[in-house]
Amino acid sequence: MTTKSYGLYIHIPFCRKKCYYCDFYSVQYDEDLAAQFLNSLEEEIVQFKKKYKFFDIIISTLYIGGGTPSVFTCEQINHIFHVLIKHFNLTYLKEVTVELNPESVNEEKISVIKEFFNNSNLRLSLGVQSFNDNILKILGRCHTSSDVYNAVEVFNKLKIKNYNFDFIFGCPTQQLKDVEYDITQAISCLPKHISCYALTIEEGTKFRQWGIQIESDFQAEMYNLIVEILQKNMYNRYEISNFAKDGYECIHNLSYWQYKEYIGFGPSSVSFFNNQRVKNVSSIEEYINKKFLYSIEFIDEATALKERIMLALRTEKGLEVNSNILNRYGKQIEKLINEKKLVKQNGRIKISFPYLFLSNSIILEFI
Repeated sequence: MTTKSYGLYIHIPFCRKKCYYCDFYSVQYDEDLAAQFLNSLEEEIVQFKKKYKFFDIIISTLYIGGGTPSVFTCEQINHIFHVLIKHFNLTYLKEVTVELNPESVNEEKISVIKEFFNNSNLRLSLGVQSFNDNILKILGRCHTSSDVYNAVEVFNKLKIKNYNFDFIFGCPTQQLKDVEYDITQAISCLPKHISCYALTIEEGTKFRQWGIQIESDFQAEMYNLIVEILQKNMYNRYEISNFAKDGYECIHNLSYWQYKEYIGFGPSSVSFFNNQRVKNVSSIEEYINKKFLYSIEFIDEATALKERIMLALRTEKGLEVNSNILNRYGKQIEKLINEKKLVKQNGRIKISFPYLFLSNSIILEFI
């Protein structure tokens, strides 16, 4: 019998402060609260494995996100890795990603991370967002562009080659020349991977409270410019917002888009397995009191097919069309191909380039 493998996600719910656009669950970092979180994290893992009988599983990818994992001390980072090694089979890890913010990167912390994982599977993801200090202030970021360059110096000194830069475009006051500057500066830092996300105004954020508006047409122009510059510099777009040098695609995120199973721990984390989506409580107070309150959504066959299509259409490879898909969605597919919104090639369909930025409206045709 083959042992199943899963992606493993750990949500670190702490930041120095909340960015004005962010709707991910996080609270302000406090050392005592963080210590209680770490104790609860181990307890949650023990309870979850017992509840869902996850005793003999292999972890193929590990992603530590947030929040801001790098806000932790070296001792706390060390603690997390020891807990994971204790409770999971990490022998067959293909990739480990740790999210970082530039202002909290230092040589000591990165050395602690590197100590646990060899360079062949370690991947760092740096929340750059922009190289324009004025835009960083508008976004409510804690760092400046100089912090990014300092972080890259640390990566280079420790011979870490595989790192990602995250960017946001379509920010208030941002112009095309600002986007061009951000991407060209990024390329000069030689990351293997660059992610570029259009600013969205989400419920519960400062930007929503302040009535910030986005200009979708202008964001589309920015996106097309980003794609043009990155592809000229040999960054392959393999998903709408993600670009990588050959062989440096994010394996963990690809598993989401390929509808593979994963498990998650920490407040607001989500797991997906056995045709169900399991979401943890979004409250650090309840979490540290070990009230791991899971809401469960059962995924029926029709929903699973819709979700699989939605995720596959975000990728450059697109969706392999089979008889089941054609029986259910043949008319929608034919219509979208005739409208030149989808292209069909070698038994697969994908969104045509001019419509990539409008992908959500195309995906809605299948929902």
